[in-house]
Amino acid sequence: MKAWLKFSPNIVNKSIISEAIKKYDIEFNILRANITPRGGKMLVEISGPEEREGIDFIEEAGIEVHPAVRVVKKDREKCMDCGACVSLCPVGAICIEDDWEIVLDDRKCIGCSFCVNSCPTKAIVLLD
Repeated sequence: MKAWLKFSPNIVNKSIISEAIKKYDIEFNILRANITPRGGKMLVEISGPEEREGIDFIEEAGIEVHPAVRVVKKDREKCMDCGACVSLCPVGAICIEDDWEIVLDDRKCIGCSFCVNSCPTKAIVLLD
């Protein structure tokens, strides 16, 4: 599951994530994070045999969990396959196929919108 975790200032310094990892045998892959003493957000992939229980534990501890449901889409009519978006994708969700066509992978996308902002024809959009 891909999710945004939102931290309030009063729980930033607590070891909730590491407790969940130990207690529920779950894995966290941090895709993006911006957390300061004033709070913040982190985009993660959570997986493991007790994933649901681990997520429940995190929520009960005060971390808000919001499933990441943004998907990146390409308008084939507008896209020129110029490749401007490819090098800006921090997770490799955009690539150029052998036939020079730009291909987007929703499973890898973290919703950062770098590709959206770089597209000269506005052919790439993020859907919620």
